[in-house]
Amino acid sequence: MAKDIIDVAIGEIGYAETGTNRTKYGAWMGMNGAAWCHMFVSWCADQAGESAAVPKTASTTTGMNWFKNKGLFKTKGSYTPKRGDLVYFKTGRSHVGLVEYVSDSTLHTVEGNSSNKVCRRTYSLSESTLTGYGVPKYKNLNVSGSGGGGGSGGGGSSGGSGSSGSKEELAYLKRILKKKKPEKSTEIKADVQETDKLPKGVVDVLITNGKKQFFVPVEDGMKIVWERQGTPGTLTFSAMYDKKFKIAEGNSVLVSVDGTKFFYGFIFKHKMSKDGMVSYTAYDQLRYLKNKDNVIYTKKRADQVISQIAKKFNLQTGTLANTKYVIPKRFDDNTALFDAIQNALDATTMMKGTVYVLYDKVGKLTLTNVSKMKVNECLIDEETGRDFTYEISIDDGVYNQIKLMYENKETGKYDIYIAKNSKKINKWGVLQFTDKIDDPDLGKLKSKALLKLYGKKKQTLSISGVIGNKKVRAGSLVPVMLKVHELNLANYMLVEKVTHTFKHREWTMDLIVSGGDFSAG
Repeated sequence: MAKDIIDVAIGEIGYAETGTNRTKYGAWMGMNGAAWCHMFVSWCADQAGESAAVPKTASTTTGMNWFKNKGLFKTKGSYTPKRGDLVYFKTGRSHVGLVEYVSDSTLHTVEGNSSNKVCRRTYSLSESTLTGYGVPKYKNLNVSGSGGGGGSGGGGSSGGSGSSGSKEELAYLKRILKKKKPEKSTEIKADVQETDKLPKGVVDVLITNGKKQFFVPVEDGMKIVWERQGTPGTLTFSAMYDKKFKIAEGNSVLVSVDGTKFFYGFIFKHKMSKDGMVSYTAYDQLRYLKNKDNVIYTKKRADQVISQIAKKFNLQTGTLANTKYVIPKRFDDNTALFDAIQNALDATTMMKGTVYVLYDKVGKLTLTNVSKMKVNECLIDEETGRDFTYEISIDDGVYNQIKLMYENKETGKYDIYIAKNSKKINKWGVLQFTDKIDDPDLGKLKSKALLKLYGKKKQTLSISGVIGNKKVRAGSLVPVMLKVHELNLANYMLVEKVTHTFKHREWTMDLIVSGGDFSAG
């Protein structure tokens, strides 16, 4: 099948300008250095052999009027756009893109000169800056990619029809659905004596500025915060301004607690107050995973994906656990590195039932199976915490309806697979999870398995004022033995967030923990 205009555009994803508006599309048009969103569209049409269907212009106004003069322009709200249409944003801005497909009320496009490169974008069909659509009369349009039904996709590919990966996933989904009873709780082996030991709480903060190193006398109240997913480790501290200690953005900072290296990161910002006090914020290496990029790989494990990203962005790695599941293929387009890594880890959890935690261990990216992160020396009970709250929620990550879509190239539409829990929908309303799949054989089973995995209420426990412990970080498993009204908690719980606070030589922790959804194997 010959490539159509969208196939050509997709093949350009990731191409970026060199210098201000300097592109091959501008060179082709003879207007290099000018804004190039429409030049990109015109170039794609030319490459697809459709130069008569799309105007050759650098002007979005000229392009939109070309379609209007031919009676081929549709205003927003009067028409459902289709693959290959040009979408014009002329209300409060001046931009154009190519429609890849529409799902529910979401418009999916491929655009040039979007953040200085070619990339995919999504918009609501009611987007305020969207004016309307140019509807070309193409000689060739591959309707197999045009989409035709329901929800927004996940944007990545994790396997192919008939692949060994699909067979493995199919087997795992069957195992999930066969489980009738929850696994027995792991026996708690808390060390009460170690839990009750008070740390000295002696803190040393070492700054490296070029070739100079110096210790900074920090004020009370220094905090180190770690979260389990999608957030870098954060250090905040204050110190009185002193010309001897020149601390600048990019300087490294090493925190040791009671003689043990505890946190390593880089100064990202500082703020000065009238009294001469300067407050600093530093992040560990995970901060650089906020960068966005195209992450493409074939037949790699999640740990290998992390290595690939770390190498590209000059990040230091330590021990990365072998995650054992080989992901057949995936393409994360213009995605935060945090999200690309989490996609790989989620696929692994789905296939292997094992949860891994990525963290920065004093300057080294480290990946560990949570079952290896038990901290028996940190028992949480009525005596070790000053206060606690217990929350039950359906607000985030809980779904009672699963909608999966398979792009059927024979019909040119999406095959839809839906699993739902009607009783919970009646109680909670519709909480829907939507994603794309690459193998129709997985549709029914995967939707049912996801409903089983995500159809449960989330339970979190917040505890404040726990005695400080060097081993506790986000991803740790801590033993909890508490009675909360009618609930008796006696299990290991997963630390979602921990805040270490150092004040008056007292080291305390505030914890947010969740229970149950991890593999102890």
